[in-house]
Amino acid sequence: MKYFFTLLIIALMSINLNAQSVNDYKYVIVPEEFDFLKSPDQYQVNSLTKFLFNKYGFQAYLEKDKEILKNPIDPCDALYAEVNSESTFIQAKLTVTLKDCNDQVIFKTSEGRSKNKDYKKAYHAALREAFYDIEALKYSYDPSAGVEERQVSEQTKSEVVVNNEETVLQPSASKDKVLDIAAPETVAPQSGQVKTTTTYTSEDGFYKAKQTGTSITFYDDAKKIGVAEMGNEETFDVTTTDFSGTAFFLEGRLVVQRKIKGIAGVVEMIFTKE
Repeated sequence: MKYFFTLLIIALMSINLNAQSVNDYKYVIVPEEFDFLKSPDQYQVNSLTKFLFNKYGFQAYLEKDKEILKNPIDPCDALYAEVNSESTFIQAKLTVTLKDCNDQVIFKTSEGRSKNKDYKKAYHAALREAFYDIEALKYSYDPSAGVEERQVSEQTKSEVVVNNEETVLQPSASKDKVLDIAAPETVAPQSGQVKTTTTYTSEDGFYKAKQTGTSITFYDDAKKIGVAEMGNEETFDVTTTDFSGTAFFLEGRLVVQRKIKGIAGVVEMIFTKE
C-alpha cells in the first residue's frame, strides 16, 4: 500500500507536468550568455533570441533588461530560454529549450541547421530555423492557469508523505544584427527619370526600410514583409506581416510607432538612414 501511494503521487506529478503549456507563462527570460558561447551576446545570438520570441508574441527580456530590474516579476510566471549547440566544424546546429522556474522542460524545438561558413550568419540562420517550431505554437498567454497553480504543483513535487513518513525531494535550482540586404540602389522607372532609393535600418538591426518616392518597402532580413504608401499626410499607416502601426519622419529618421501583441501602448522603432 505504501509503495502504491508513492507511485500514485509520482504519476500525478507527471500528469501535472505534461499538462503545462507555454501559454501558461507570461514572460520569457533570455540569459546574457549561452553556454556554448564565449562571451555575453557573442554573435548577437542572445539579442536575436529575445527578438524572435517577441516577434512570435511572447514578452521576452534579457536577464539584465532595465524593465525587469525596475519591475521584478514572479520567477514562476516566466519561462527560461536556453539555446543549445551540437554544432560541428562544417555545420551549425541549434535547439531552443524553454524551462520553468524549477528547471523542468516545457518545450523544446527541433534542430535548426546552417552550413554558412561565417559563424554569425550560421548561428543566426540555424536559430531562425529552430524558431519555426516556436512560431507554430501560435503562443497566446492564458492567465487562467495562474502562478498559484504552478507553485502548488511544485510543492507537490517537492514533498511526498507516506504513512506519516515525510520524504523531502529537493527541487532543482531555479534558475542582432547581421543583415545582407543590398545597399541603397537606384531604380529607373519607365518615364526615364531616375528615382533614388534611400535605405533605413532599425536600431536593433533586424529590419530595413527602403524608400523610393512615396513608397516604403519593409524587410525582415532579406524577406519583404510589407509596403507602405506615405501619401500627402505627415503620418501614414504601416502594415507588415511582423508589425503594424503609424509612421512619420523626424529629423531625418523614420519613426514607426508599432503595436505589439500583449504589450500595452505603442513601441517606437527608430530607423536611421544608411
